[in-house]
Amino acid sequence: MTRMMRKIHPLFFVPLFLFLSQTLAGQWLLKDDNLNRITEEKLKSHVYMLSDTTTRGRATGSAGATISANYIKHCFQRYGLMTYNGSSFFQSFRTGDVIGRNVVGMIRGRTYPMEFIVISAHYDHLGVLNGSVYPGADDNASGVALLLQVAELFARRARAGDGPLRSIIFVAYDAKELGLAGSAFFAGTLRVAPSRIMANLNIDQIGCTFEPPGRNPEYVLVLGADHPSPDLRMIIDMANRYYGIGLDIDHTYYGSRNISNFFFQTGDQIHLAKRNVPSILFTSGINAHTYKPTDLPSHLNYTALKKRTQLLYLVANDLASRRSWLRRW
Repeated sequence: MTRMMRKIHPLFFVPLFLFLSQTLAGQWLLKDDNLNRITEEKLKSHVYMLSDTTTRGRATGSAGATISANYIKHCFQRYGLMTYNGSSFFQSFRTGDVIGRNVVGMIRGRTYPMEFIVISAHYDHLGVLNGSVYPGADDNASGVALLLQVAELFARRARAGDGPLRSIIFVAYDAKELGLAGSAFFAGTLRVAPSRIMANLNIDQIGCTFEPPGRNPEYVLVLGADHPSPDLRMIIDMANRYYGIGLDIDHTYYGSRNISNFFFQTGDQIHLAKRNVPSILFTSGINAHTYKPTDLPSHLNYTALKKRTQLLYLVANDLASRRSWLRRW
């Protein structure tokens, strides 16, 4: 090092480093043509169907819940998914005095068929209370719409001979609003060993942009990615950056560890997490319309929902296609 360079303060190089890193990142953006098949129109179609007046808020055990479950089943059938529960896409269970029905489909892995990724979202909501319909567009028709788009994309690839290396289980839970009964039943009656499940990606209330953690209205809250694997957060953040998704990702639920833990413990992902399956919650957080009759499909931001769907697809694709298992702390 020359005498002149020794006199230069190290901070002199920071702007140059930032300039080069941003320039190179723009040149090195990765591409996946499958991302173009995720559309706002398809997402919107699913959301409007599930939160339509005919589904009457999708309360567990209601006629509206049956309509919704059948709609999800027909989507799975149309995409070409396999059944998970014997010959049926339905997984029935009793909670209190009502019968709930999870809807579960699967895509078999090409190379590691007995290793699994679980992608989940609950489809039930509050139904009709005091004469008012609670449509639950954000909570959680948005999450089911995301799940269906990702299932359709992986199924299309599988039909073309480019399916995932690992098997992917897609599960739409019932009875989340009745004490997480659907996810508890699924986790308690697993047809595979928990040790064979690489990760659970759970989606709950993912469609709005009312409460951004920063200045970027296109954001997503991701809880659980720091535990129990050091790989998950890196996979999520790198997919967002290197594929140019551009979401503001908050891993802390607005900086509160206590609230973050509360939301993680009270979501459907907790039951697989308790069985030592690395589990993540993707959400856009609660807002002024949560658990109200005003949770309408017109309040969703479908551009942001599309980007969140793209991100989850990329994360799922990485997990389902990597040769190595996730590391554990």
